[in-house]
Amino acid sequence: MLRALKKAPLPVVLLIFSFLCPTEFSLFLAGLRLPPHRVVLIVLLGFAAMRFLTRRDIHIQSFDVFFLLFNIWTVYAFSYHDGSGAGLVYGGSLALESLGAYLIARAYVRDLNSLRATLKVMLLAIAIAATVALPETFLGKNFTHDMLYALTGYHHPTAVQTRLGLTRAYGTFDHPIHYGTFCAGLLALLWFSQPEASKRRGRAALVTGATFLGISSAPLLCLILQIAMIAWERITRFIPARTLVSLVALVGLFIGIQIVSTRSVFTVIATRLTLDSWTGFYRIQIWEHGMANVWMHPWIGLGLAEWERPWWMVSSTIDAFWLVIAVREGIPAFLLLAVAIGLLGYNVISHRKIKVEPERRRLVMGWMMSLIALCLIALTVHFWNVLYAYFFFFLGLGGCLADPKVRRKYLKQRAVRRHGGHAKRNINWPTPNHGPRPATQPGLAT
Repeated sequence: MLRALKKAPLPVVLLIFSFLCPTEFSLFLAGLRLPPHRVVLIVLLGFAAMRFLTRRDIHIQSFDVFFLLFNIWTVYAFSYHDGSGAGLVYGGSLALESLGAYLIARAYVRDLNSLRATLKVMLLAIAIAATVALPETFLGKNFTHDMLYALTGYHHPTAVQTRLGLTRAYGTFDHPIHYGTFCAGLLALLWFSQPEASKRRGRAALVTGATFLGISSAPLLCLILQIAMIAWERITRFIPARTLVSLVALVGLFIGIQIVSTRSVFTVIATRLTLDSWTGFYRIQIWEHGMANVWMHPWIGLGLAEWERPWWMVSSTIDAFWLVIAVREGIPAFLLLAVAIGLLGYNVISHRKIKVEPERRRLVMGWMMSLIALCLIALTVHFWNVLYAYFFFFLGLGGCLADPKVRRKYLKQRAVRRHGGHAKRNINWPTPNHGPRPATQPGLAT
């Protein structure tokens, strides 16, 4: 692990460990609260942007443009609703977290060596987070936040919540769901980045145990989705056209649930695959009433204004990342981000179709599985503060796997092989022994 700290890019190491810094360590400057990860992003954003724009081995891709447009729209939407004061500060903070974390990963993780080292640092960070969370789960007290409140005087709202007879751990994070998602999100990528089976199992055990300490349904579902995809990849490895087979199986499962159950697939998942059925029901209500708000304000959203909902839905929290974007910033913001992620995913997965080194192919598979899991749980979890930056940092790591140089190198090699093949056939082409040779061939008089 210490070797990984030395090999990983220093800005990336600083950002990862800033994710672990509790919010009680925030700086207060001119009325603004700057959590540790935002301080790191402010310091490093300029360096990352300069590196991204000046390095010859980094090429601006279509998905980079859409990520930039998404952040510009974010700042515009909140400024439009809430003015150049609160709106600009709030929108600018979101843009700092998303664009900053994305650019740091995109600019500094440029090859497989730096990606491997970065993932080892992430594994170390998960181990540290689990070490802090472990006593909270079994002793029933939020030690970290309580102790830091006594030291700093800053109070972060927490609650002692129990499930399965255990306490949901916060660790150093703002919420147990954030802690669990941080631990669970990269399981597949960590799995496929390790070629040795025994070490893969050790990584999976660490990530699974760490995630469990949060005792949150969404992170555990994120974990289960990745484990299922890893197992399915193993089972179908030797099946021709397994992508088509997988799609057919998913459609069949969807239709089967619709036929057997009187409720929608989303309702079944929300109420049956959660540790608290009331939480699942409440999330369904959030989606129903949240979408009504989206259609009432489709273009520019609501900004920071209250969203309309029944009186008994006391909390203004919207526990759905995708829905929050559409409600607060409008449908264009959602589409810009969706297109950016879609283009990034397409460029990453296209490397599975070319003859690159096996390690890169494995990393592509792991990154895509983690992406699918994170995007799906974002239907029931809102990414904010550290988790918001973490999600975009993960997306930035995909830029290394979407490197166009790899594809250009493959296409050039394929062109050389094709050209060589044609030349060989031309050299061995039999000369007809009857009639004159065509006048178009070299060396013949016209």
